[in-house]
Amino acid sequence: MRLKVELTPSEGVAKVDLNYSYYLSSLIYRAIRSADKTLSLELHRPYGPKLFTFSKLFAENFKIDGERMWIEGSAHFFFSSPKNEMCGKFVEGLLTNPEVNIGEARFYVSGIEVLREKKISGREKFVTLSPIAVSTVERQGYSRKSVDLYPSDARFYEIIRRNLVKKYVALHGIEPEDVELSIKPIAVKPKRLRIKNTFHRCSEMVFVAEGSKELMEVGYKAGFGAKNSMGFGMVKVV
Repeated sequence: MRLKVELTPSEGVAKVDLNYSYYLSSLIYRAIRSADKTLSLELHRPYGPKLFTFSKLFAENFKIDGERMWIEGSAHFFFSSPKNEMCGKFVEGLLTNPEVNIGEARFYVSGIEVLREKKISGREKFVTLSPIAVSTVERQGYSRKSVDLYPSDARFYEIIRRNLVKKYVALHGIEPEDVELSIKPIAVKPKRLRIKNTFHRCSEMVFVAEGSKELMEVGYKAGFGAKNSMGFGMVKVV
């Protein structure tokens, strides 16, 4: 299920930290917790995919001032999960407590829309609604370090494919019949975003994916790459 969440600043203008992904993720977790504490505890387990993702924050009237985005009028973001129950709990939590925070900025939830999902075929063109994050662990001397990858690194695509297989298994309990997937970038814009006190390299992309419909559907609904529950990897079909 895919949702569009409309937000209106409580005081006419909202000042949002440009690195707001963590705060938007916190908003989502708070809403789910208020509706279902058991589901919230499951989502806070340290291992395994969370099976939801969300987009950047979109606003028509805004300006950038230093490290903040000033939003005047409405804004919105998109939320997606292959688990309809999770989407339902998220909506329930928002409707129960429609006044929400993104960091220090306060908003009212002014609308929630269920969007039509695209039926995924064996070849699709995607554009990111939030950047894709991919990382691997490399040995450096006697230690191992997490390294963020860009699409210029061939490992980027194989790690995405393997990650989608893991999500499929977490969702269905078995591996997909087809595990082959080819991803070809059309346009790439490198990004660097801060989550709490850590910066992550990631990529906004337009790309064509071809192969396993099962894997593409998981990516479409739960996100491509890693850190989806922190606002990475949401896509739409174009």
